Amino acid sequence: MALTGQGEAAVWRPVLLAIAAEAALRRRHLSSAEQLIGKSFAGVDLRKTTINSRAAHDTAYRTYKALSRPAEALVHLIALKRLDDEATKLATNTSTALMGARFDFANQELRIARLRAEELRRSVVVEQEKTRFERLIFLIVAGATAAIIALLGWLLFTIRRSRDTIRTANEGLAVTNAALGKALAAKTEFLATTSHEIRTPLNGILGMTQVMLADRALAPDVRERLGIVHTAGATMRTLVDDILDVAKMETGKLTIDHAPFDLCTTLRAATPMWAAQCDAKGLTFAAHLDDCPNLVNGDAARLRQIVFNLLANAVKFTAEGGITLAVRPDRAAGMVEIAVTDTGIGIEPAQQTAIFEAFRQADASTTRRFGGTGLGLSISRNLAEAMGGSVRVESVPGQGATFTLTLPLIELVTTPTRVEPVSVAACELLVLDRNPISRAMMRSLLSEQVPHIAFVGSEEEAVARMQADRAALLLIDDATIAGDAHAAARIAGAARRAGTRTILLWPRDRHDEHDALHAAGIDQVIVRPFRGETLMQAIGSLRAALVPEAA
Repeated sequence: MALTGQGEAAVWRPVLLAIAAEAALRRRHLSSAEQLIGKSFAGVDLRKTTINSRAAHDTAYRTYKALSRPAEALVHLIALKRLDDEATKLATNTSTALMGARFDFANQELRIARLRAEELRRSVVVEQEKTRFERLIFLIVAGATAAIIALLGWLLFTIRRSRDTIRTANEGLAVTNAALGKALAAKTEFLATTSHEIRTPLNGILGMTQVMLADRALAPDVRERLGIVHTAGATMRTLVDDILDVAKMETGKLTIDHAPFDLCTTLRAATPMWAAQCDAKGLTFAAHLDDCPNLVNGDAARLRQIVFNLLANAVKFTAEGGITLAVRPDRAAGMVEIAVTDTGIGIEPAQQTAIFEAFRQADASTTRRFGGTGLGLSISRNLAEAMGGSVRVESVPGQGATFTLTLPLIELVTTPTRVEPVSVAACELLVLDRNPISRAMMRSLLSEQVPHIAFVGSEEEAVARMQADRAALLLIDDATIAGDAHAAARIAGAARRAGTRTILLWPRDRHDEHDALHAAGIDQVIVRPFRGETLMQAIGSLRAALVPEAA
């Protein structure tokens, strides 16, 4: 039908619509017949239709009659009667002409021939138009069918091609993911191995500079230079520790220990160091720990690491004012908040989420001005979440910031412990360490406090020396025994049999390992990295517990 609206075919549109309406009426599709016949006579004056519209009027009359619409049926019936009357009149005129032709034979035959020719011509035109209409309908149907078939074929081809493309992409993605996984594992393993290797000489550097700085006879300019070396070494050690933690987080090897520890003591132990750093920058430092819980259950090392990161951040970004450390327990909710507040540069609201991403600081100018890797806050938040807590920040730019660590609070009942004295004859310190740098550091650090120090390089030498000389104290370096807890237990057993007290330098602050080491006979475990004062205190406490043998 759409094609009949253009060119010469538009003349046949009413006829075609009437034919379609007749077909619909015969199928008793009255609604379709009504619509089609209405379109056929759209805009047509029913009083001026020609004989060609007689069939259409007849169809319209029967359609409206079947629809019980007498008014419309009557209009078309009147038009039908008019056309019949015109046809009758035409027939009458033709008969009159034939009768008159009897009197004028030549003229009548000519007129009759013309009428017959006209009638024949009309019949031929009708047949031609009918044939053209049927051909047009066939072409339309054939074209639509071909288009549908072509469209379906194209869709099937496209779907198959897309499916093959997706399958190939998935296979490539799987290969890429596997390669990326291997690369990440190799990178993480490389970082962990390299970091461990760096820590050994770095601990030697820090220990030796610490020993030298303790010498009061040191010239001021030399002390200043050594202070710079020591500060740089401490910064590098912090960076190495951060890289190790990131590697553990990426590989899922980060472990959280749950054991009793004194929260108040742990936090108080951190205050002198940061108070000194604040004093060096002309800042005030206040610690509000009056309401701090004592014995709690958790991971002391990870808690200390988070608090140190937050305090280090506060000191770094504060030029004037002060820093406050406060503990707010909420025993009803079973939580405890540890807040670090500073009066530093503050953080823009848009940056308060980004600062917790790895290797991110507030902006590039902050990195250039203050330095740092941007790992501290990311590690702190990951550790807090691993411990069932969170870290959040509240800040006003230019006025400072408050970082709040929230952790589950599991308070325990304090039980006193008692250390039994051990009787030995000598007060010699035997050091199991085969690293020359570490040996030199230990000798410089301990020589003033421990007059008799001997070094051995293997487990066998240590056992033989203890059996022969009955050393009072044994200091075991974890690197010499490759961090093997079983080797430490064997040496501790031999030390017990020889009457020797043992101190172990250990790379991990995990209470389950410490408990096993204590159970195996290790008297004290010191976690690396450690300060010289910590080692001296451990040696002093064990020496104080020694009593002379009975005469």
